[in-house]
Amino acid sequence: MKNHNEMKYILHIVILSLCFVSCRNTNESVSKNADGQFVLNFEAHASSPFFSDEVFGKVELIPLETKDDCLIGREPILLLLDNQNFFIHDNQQKIIFRFDRSGKFLNSIGSRGMGPREYTGIYDFGMDIVAKNIEILDPTGHILRFSYDGEFISRQKYNDSIFSFIKTDDYYWFYTHQITGDDRLWKVSEDATIIAKYMPAKTNWLPIIVNNYIDRSGDWITFKDMFSSKVFRLTDKGPVETTVIDFGKLAIPERVYNMDFYEALDVLNSKSTAAIQKYFENEQFIYLFFFISAPEDVPSDHYHWLVNKKTGSSILHQLPDASDDHLYKGAKALTADNKLIFIADEQMLKDPFFKNAESIKNSLTEESNPVIISLQIKDF
Repeated sequence: MKNHNEMKYILHIVILSLCFVSCRNTNESVSKNADGQFVLNFEAHASSPFFSDEVFGKVELIPLETKDDCLIGREPILLLLDNQNFFIHDNQQKIIFRFDRSGKFLNSIGSRGMGPREYTGIYDFGMDIVAKNIEILDPTGHILRFSYDGEFISRQKYNDSIFSFIKTDDYYWFYTHQITGDDRLWKVSEDATIIAKYMPAKTNWLPIIVNNYIDRSGDWITFKDMFSSKVFRLTDKGPVETTVIDFGKLAIPERVYNMDFYEALDVLNSKSTAAIQKYFENEQFIYLFFFISAPEDVPSDHYHWLVNKKTGSSILHQLPDASDDHLYKGAKALTADNKLIFIADEQMLKDPFFKNAESIKNSLTEESNPVIISLQIKDF
């Protein structure tokens, strides 16, 4: 039987351990509300280093092969990946490139044009890892299917107001730019039958930026509406708000949704407002990339925000300058096994965090294709 002093020592350790766990999970900037949703309070959070050994463990750098037929421009806006491939949408050339996991170029997907087996542009694209197909959403409302090797399979007309989509086992989710009076989020069968509609439009503004709004992180499908700071998880029963993001005085004022476009633009140009560009969530982590636009011609500030749902700890990092190149640096994917994936150029690898990447940095030039960066998130 343990003596009195040993018991006191053990009790002391237990109390300190409980205090540590409690303190680690107590964060004024991250909490849960009565509905069990995470609430992220921007104004209560101080900026801290993002690329650090405290946040990330294993770092994998994969330079993409540089060849004339696979040169990637400065706007690779979307990346999809499986165990063997990277698929990258080059927004400047409106083409999708396929690389293997070592960075070797394999092929492009389809081709642009006006023919029945061609696409006029790319609003969004998706990947079927079972059938090994790539699906491209054309601005005309068609979805074209290609094999991983880039060969045409089929073409199906859906709706020319679709901006973004994702495919589940049995149906699609479509995000549209319908005006006031209609719903923006549709659940649609493969044969183009509308199953259900959700989320009435808040405004009659017509979107002026085409971007993807629906993303997959492991088994999670998340959705963000460009007209609010709300983010949702898509379930068989419809969208469920998963995280409340409180930007405080930087939130878009509710009154602007009842204004016409030019009145709303005047209000938004007169104050700083926050807007989410990327939102990923899996079983353990939440990642946001967002910017704060400033009045007049003042450059925007950009931020990474990473939240550990298990511990309640979070990292909010304001990028060091206000260059538009930071759009290029936002994460492109969050995997089910907690890897955060970036597409970076030689400038980003100059960050001190990548000090062990000298051989790769020294081999890159401005003409080189980007580098895939895979960062294993720690349980911080």
